[in-house]
Amino acid sequence: MVQVSRNRNGVRVKKLLVVAATIAGVLLYRKVQESEARKAVWSQSTDTVD
Repeated sequence: MVQVSRNRNGVRVKKLLVVAATIAGVLLYRKVQESEARKAVWSQSTDTVD
């Protein structure tokens, strides 16, 4: 019985790690997109006028 209990806890920990990694990935993706958008706005506003 103790081994079954360890197995269940191991699965729960793995699921929790997968969820945490997914959330971290989404947050990182959003941060990169925000950074790229700011770069685009900055580049557009600092272009030379012909």
